[in-house]
Amino acid sequence: MKRMTTILALACSVGVGLAFLASSTPAAADPGAALTTIAVSGPTAMGDYEYVGSSKCKKCHIKEYKSWAKTKMGMSFDSLQPGAAAEAKKAHDLDPEKDYSKDESCVGCHTTGHGHKGGYFFPDEADKKAVKKAKKLQGVGCEMCHGPGSEYIKIFQEITKSKRSYKVEELYAAGLTKIDESTCAACHNDKSATFDSAKPFDYEKQKEEGIHEHVALKQREE
Repeated sequence: MKRMTTILALACSVGVGLAFLASSTPAAADPGAALTTIAVSGPTAMGDYEYVGSSKCKKCHIKEYKSWAKTKMGMSFDSLQPGAAAEAKKAHDLDPEKDYSKDESCVGCHTTGHGHKGGYFFPDEADKKAVKKAKKLQGVGCEMCHGPGSEYIKIFQEITKSKRSYKVEELYAAGLTKIDESTCAACHNDKSATFDSAKPFDYEKQKEEGIHEHVALKQREE
């Protein structure tokens, strides 16, 4: 059986229940390695900020987006599908044939912004437009770490167009969140059905694992 690993999870509020996520290594074809130590959670919306989906981030952060899309975090929704991560599920007395993608207690840590404004929702399968929109919010997207982007994404777009310099505080004021241990602990905690007390999540050691490529932002001032 493939070894289950803990990775940097992305969310903003601690929850309880069942969830599975990606491993700390780059994405592989086999989603069976995608089960990890996390508990269900959903990010806490900040004020009136809305979730817009990672595809919106792509316009200004193409390299980061492309590298994120290859991680198992980016494809973590796949591990909820029937038959996926079967060995890992069996090891924790979970039904490998169950469709956990329909389970409220799982999607909080496998989608973006579930339960919050603009976030992931269960679409009516007959509504193709809704299905397409929901699909864009599957997986642990950018906003699960950086916060709902409805306002700060506008600033990024203006900065990209004008080529002006900026300070990160300007973005924090528009909803961008600072990443710390609590960001990860929202999903990586002992409430998870796959929690392994022998291998708890270690923020300092694992905060740089399985995340997108870091690209220097030329217009950003320190």
